[in-house]
Amino acid sequence: MNVERFEGAELHLHVTGSISAALVPWWIHRLRQLHPELVVNVSAARSATRFVTVRALRHLAGGQVWVDSWDDPHLPSEADSGRTGASECFIVFPATLDTLMRLAQGRADSPALMMLQVTDRPIVIADTLPGSNEIVESNPKTLRLRSNVGFAPRVTGARANSRTEAKVGFNLPGAIAVANAIAVANEMVRKGLSHE
Repeated sequence: MNVERFEGAELHLHVTGSISAALVPWWIHRLRQLHPELVVNVSAARSATRFVTVRALRHLAGGQVWVDSWDDPHLPSEADSGRTGASECFIVFPATLDTLMRLAQGRADSPALMMLQVTDRPIVIADTLPGSNEIVESNPKTLRLRSNVGFAPRVTGARANSRTEAKVGFNLPGAIAVANAIAVANEMVRKGLSHE
């Protein structure tokens, strides 16, 4: 599987506590294998560390890696201003239902959530939702009100517990394509051009 080239030099992955987090090291490895010059910064929710180790992420990412906790000694000082390193976009990969709902509510009770709430850089959400209803669907609608937020295209996957087919946004190639499109559209708006 090819991973689309990110049209920048540095990106940030925020890994949340889904079983899909166990696959993130493989995706980082693949991304950096295809694009070795790309710097990948990573924040990992505490719940993600049940499925992936921070040590593995540090070994593979090539950028800043920290646990999403105010007391993590590796927490970059610029996180509270919507930045991490020189990241040009943020991808929440995987995005759990809890994370999606907290973002939509405007919560900033962790360093990564604060960073995502205040940044003006593209944010792409690669969701792994367990199901849907009116409340669940209202959260992506709220997040789409922000011009810098997009969602990775849904792909067919298999649920971890039942192996039944499901549509999920856990799609790094699609997330990178969306990040590139948001960056282009935002740049056109900054320059006063139409983005049709």
